[in-house]
Amino acid sequence: MKEKTIDAEIKKLTQELIDNGTKFNLKYLDNIYHKDLKFIRIDKENNISALTKKDNMDFFTSLKNSGAEPLNNYAEFHYADNDGENGFIILTRKMKQMETEQEFLFNINWKKIDNEWKIVRETVIVK
Repeated sequence: MKEKTIDAEIKKLTQELIDNGTKFNLKYLDNIYHKDLKFIRIDKENNISALTKKDNMDFFTSLKNSGAEPLNNYAEFHYADNDGENGFIILTRKMKQMETEQEFLFNINWKKIDNEWKIVRETVIVK
């Protein structure tokens, strides 16, 4: 079996995303998400929701405005790679949604645009 490949730069960027996202840092999120972000969510019944950057920002804004407690920042990194222009990471997160803690498998695509890393696609599967 091959050893896990974890690119340090993409892992660090993703950890920063988690640290800022769990605390609803809207300025950070607005900057890190590309304007054409596609956020795909697949639930346990295989229903698929496709969200835009605005949809995702509205979600975080509503959490912040509701006074919600910060989300769990648990993350288990499975794979990350980086070719200098494109980065990709797979990780498991545990978060409470609707009073129940659930596990989520995230696949995040990063792209370097004008020398800054941006998230262009994020897929989450509810486990």
